Amino acid sequence: MSATDRRLYEIACSFPALRQKGVEKGDIPGIAPTVFYDSNLAEWLYKGGGGLLSHGEFLILESLLNLCNPSVHDRFNLGKALQTLDPDNMHALCEAIVRTYNRK
Repeated sequence: MSATDRRLYEIACSFPALRQKGVEKGDIPGIAPTVFYDSNLAEWLYKGGGGLLSHGEFLILESLLNLCNPSVHDRFNLGKALQTLDPDNMHALCEAIVRTYNRK
């Protein structure tokens, strides 16, 4: 398992909305403790299970894809997320951004 995969899994588990959706139990395709398959998550999000999510949950998963590879997964809109997420999920998003881009 790569450090990036572990970091992305931990970030996913930091979102209350994703914990309620069973991310820790492996209920979201592409997200597991040992690997983060961004292509599987994107396929599920855009062509499968994404329609079963709230707008906020959808934005959170888009943010994870963007944090994984912003060149490939460029659909995430930070402004929409800031207008949509509740305080706990907003905090998790801010922490995820800091954790990803403020690495030492």
